[in-house]
Amino acid sequence: MEDATLRQHIADYDRWKKSLDTQFSRFSHWLEEHFPNSAGARQVVQQARQLLVDDQFTVALVGEFSRGKTELINALLSHTYGKRLLPSRPGRTTMCPTEILCDGTEQASVRLLPIETLATNTSLESFRRIPQKWVNFDFDPDDAEATRDALMKVASTKAVTPEEAARYGFDRRHLDGNGNLVQIPAWRYALISLPHPLLAQGLRIIDTPGLNALGNEPELTLSTLPGAQAVAFLLSADAGVSGTDLNMWETHLVPLKEHRGTAVMALLNKIDVLWDDPDEDCEQMLRKMRAEVSKLLDLPQESVVGVSAKKALLARAEHDPILLQQSRFGDFEQLLVQRLLDHRQKVANHRSLHQALMLMADTRDLLKRRLNSGRATLEHLKRHAGTSPDQVEELKQLHQTAKEQHKYCHQELLTLKSSQRMLSRQRASLLAPVSSQQLQQLIDETRHALNERWSPLGLARAIDGFMGGVEHQLANLEREVDQANRLVDAIYERSSLSNINPAEHHFDVAGFRAALRGLHRQAAQLRRSPQLLLARRNRLTERFIATLANEVGRVYSQMISAVDGWLEQVLEPLKQHVQYQKHLLNRHLIKLTELKQKTQSKRTDLRALEEELLRNHSALGALEDLLKQTQAAPQPIAPAPRATNVTPMKIPANS
Repeated sequence: MEDATLRQHIADYDRWKKSLDTQFSRFSHWLEEHFPNSAGARQVVQQARQLLVDDQFTVALVGEFSRGKTELINALLSHTYGKRLLPSRPGRTTMCPTEILCDGTEQASVRLLPIETLATNTSLESFRRIPQKWVNFDFDPDDAEATRDALMKVASTKAVTPEEAARYGFDRRHLDGNGNLVQIPAWRYALISLPHPLLAQGLRIIDTPGLNALGNEPELTLSTLPGAQAVAFLLSADAGVSGTDLNMWETHLVPLKEHRGTAVMALLNKIDVLWDDPDEDCEQMLRKMRAEVSKLLDLPQESVVGVSAKKALLARAEHDPILLQQSRFGDFEQLLVQRLLDHRQKVANHRSLHQALMLMADTRDLLKRRLNSGRATLEHLKRHAGTSPDQVEELKQLHQTAKEQHKYCHQELLTLKSSQRMLSRQRASLLAPVSSQQLQQLIDETRHALNERWSPLGLARAIDGFMGGVEHQLANLEREVDQANRLVDAIYERSSLSNINPAEHHFDVAGFRAALRGLHRQAAQLRRSPQLLLARRNRLTERFIATLANEVGRVYSQMISAVDGWLEQVLEPLKQHVQYQKHLLNRHLIKLTELKQKTQSKRTDLRALEEELLRNHSALGALEDLLKQTQAAPQPIAPAPRATNVTPMKIPANS
């Protein structure tokens, strides 16, 4: 059956990450063995490894109730269980936002956050760090009945008065009623952990059920969805784009697509209903529907596909390749594969991976130069081994040259330490514009403005004023960053490492600026939603403002962490280059000293120098093997220097 494409690519991506992690782990061990004074280098490698560990490929499903999102998830995960895993039945099977992942254990569980937490302004992200606030149910995924009972808890509701529902921020128009009461979800958020291969390899699925769920939880729109690598907007093939679908699209997904750069696709689910009309060409009908949806949503037509998740699940359960092809589920998976490939390239180009791989290459090049120079020295001594006094003089000259080079490296290290201190002193001025005090002042001013005038217009002005203040702070940060980058340029230009472009090591705030501007535009669109336009001051509007402030605070925290990491690591390539060169020269000096002492007491003995060459040759071989394992490196690794035209060590001209 031709249904393994997505599984293969996720497995390949997982193997690629694990291979890189193994490579970096072996390099760390190599550094410990051959370069004991390499704490800075090992930290660079550890950061790259942490990036790989934390990485996940997240697919978010957005759509109104009864669009088939649960069945779509079942079809995605059906490879392992060969059956419907999540409960699916007519009506609402998922009442609250649900995240499906693998927590690294073999135990399946569902964790539920009570709806009563909506009475606070505490974010979902904060509640993740408070496990005692969640209700936990473990279950056996191989027991169909136990699984159904556990997962059906996600569909639980509770009856409350309309006034209580409004206090939580729910729009009554989207709630089922029963007498004087309305039904609201019993849970605010659900985390389902499953020991599934796709999930264990890094796939994460987020289901956001209905306009009410998105409108009532601003964090989903402003934080959760922008963090996904692919967002699928589900429509029903028999209904097309309804009014609530269009409302959801314009309020929550258009800003996400246009202002945050998130990859959004549209899925026309349940295309099997088109098969029932013998008088219509279902393929032609589907092409027409895709064209209409593409035009209405302003999406490329290749990002609009028709699927039947129900038939795909049935086809996989019955191993029916024809039915699977008819379900067109492969078209959806192909879109996910393309998003996965885009994400893989983004990870491969990440600065942390690039820096670790370049560190390996530079260490290899230095070692090979030392090995080639040592071989040239050994050959020179062997050719002039006839007259002992001449060789003693030759050894003295080589020893003196090595000492001068060693002294030069030591001086360069002292200069780099001084430069590091100078750069570290920039931290206070760099971070002053985005300090927590500056942000809190903006938040206080915004709340004061809202207290003065609480209305839709007042809310709009407060948001614009708040984000305008953020933009001003970011402009101040950019000026400070520009000065720090010029200092980095000067330090690199003074160094002996000439094959590095200092601009590659500049700190760049462009990504943070884009994220904050996108957040502003998203917030401006979201505050026009009916829930907020018609709301008086209640928990929803307060949560909206708190969420916006939290998201800006999160970006500020990321900037502060990035600045700290940059200040600590930006000179690391220079420091490691000089430290390793000094380390190799130190060993070479020891061998030359031993050789000189033996030559003065008896006939020439070159074994000490040969032993050093053998040790370096062994270390180089191990490092070359590591570099050969690199797959999809951020940049091609430059070839190491060749042994031709290598002369004994020389002092740099500017020493």
